[in-house]
Amino acid sequence: MKILFIGAGNMAQAIISRVVQKKIINENDIYIYEVNNETAKNVINQYKVKRQESINSNLSKYDVIILAVKPQVFLSFNNDIEMNKLSSIINKSQLIVSIMAGISIEKIKKFFINKNSIIRIMPNTPALIGESMSVISPSSNVSKNQLDSIIKMFNSIGKVEILEEKYIDAVTGLSGSGPAYVFTFIEALIQGGILCGLAKEVAEKLAIQTVLGSVLMINSSNSSIEELRHKVTSPGGTTIEGLSILEKNSFRSIVSEAVRAATKRSKQLSEKN
Repeated sequence: MKILFIGAGNMAQAIISRVVQKKIINENDIYIYEVNNETAKNVINQYKVKRQESINSNLSKYDVIILAVKPQVFLSFNNDIEMNKLSSIINKSQLIVSIMAGISIEKIKKFFINKNSIIRIMPNTPALIGESMSVISPSSNVSKNQLDSIIKMFNSIGKVEILEEKYIDAVTGLSGSGPAYVFTFIEALIQGGILCGLAKEVAEKLAIQTVLGSVLMINSSNSSIEELRHKVTSPGGTTIEGLSILEKNSFRSIVSEAVRAATKRSKQLSEKN
């Protein structure tokens, strides 16, 4: 299977790194089209992939074309004569995969006039360490073989869930933006430790390991998250005292509202695009 990445930024590099490392795709079958020469050279040197110098010709050899550019770059394609030729020099059998936020399958279909099969994917930044949560939304004409090959690719950078595209905005609000919420929570734990007299380095170490250990505990336990919380919370103890402050200040509601606000913004950006 030959693959062309249009755009070779961080997310593209995360995918390339893992599929090569896990021998899912040979580096000789991976090509990049990247306008930034320095980025292109770094990716080629690091991963031993090849460069597609132009997108005006010779694209029919690729089985999969992955759109890994910023949404605004894709939107500018319509005003770029060179990029407009892309829609007329690909085969109907080629699979188009998009990891762009805010660009619907319908919008991508309008650009690729050959009615190609399209898969839209929302990964998140832990892909950079092979721990992504990627949600895959295929168009109706995607074959089982095409979908299976993409699932295999994205399993290499973390976990995968298949959902209808109508859920993508909610996915963006939860797992897409979620890492930032978690980082903010960890920062708050650290700040609390410092306020209670701990050195910053110590508070940071305690907070990070506590969150990491808690997540691993969830993954390895047969108990629900609620049951695990109850096991840590003794009547009249320190934990219940801390939790009472979180509840008094609507901690759950605030986090839920953050997800809803991010989801709403994702919908607005999609409509704008």
